[in-house]
Amino acid sequence: MMRRVLVLAGLLASLGACAGIPPPVYSADAFKGIYNQSSAGVPANVPVTVTAPVGVIFSENVETYMGYIKDNTAHWAARVPASLTNTVAVADNDPIYFAGRTLQLLKNRFPTATKIHDFNEAVSTGKKSVILVDMKYMPMEPYGDRTTRIAIDFYFFNASMTPVSKLSGQGSYRAAVGSFEMGVQRSIDQALAELEAKMAQYVR
Repeated sequence: MMRRVLVLAGLLASLGACAGIPPPVYSADAFKGIYNQSSAGVPANVPVTVTAPVGVIFSENVETYMGYIKDNTAHWAARVPASLTNTVAVADNDPIYFAGRTLQLLKNRFPTATKIHDFNEAVSTGKKSVILVDMKYMPMEPYGDRTTRIAIDFYFFNASMTPVSKLSGQGSYRAAVGSFEMGVQRSIDQALAELEAKMAQYVR
């Protein structure tokens, strides 16, 4: 019985299901609030040359994801006793994992890559290329099928700060009934592995 209580508490805490907070709402435009052009017109899978030093910018959708996890964790912490918290699910939903794995992947390929806030900082610090990272975390979407989905896009900007190519990766994990985690980190790793393979093909 206690095992079932722990599983239920963990799933609710990790997904925001039932009476949890609403699922995150993302902007269709990855450049919103960052760049004065729509991301919709950026061509996909176009060969691109990345020149050091490289700046990495996270989109507003990434901030939305991190805010959702923070608010959802606080929501369930106020309702589920600490003794019943599913620590596995909480760890699986750690938003720092996404940022850390993404930066690690980019720095492995581009050693000079550093996180920056915006394009003004890119220009002022002499960046020759910028990679804008967009991410959408969709817990249990379509809702009810117990599948976590992650979509990650890398937008590549040249030295004139013009977007020239977009690479995309997706990951998903269908949780079994009674699972202690929803496969968020597995889905992130899957999406990043797809992006890594595409960079090997399209990025010089």
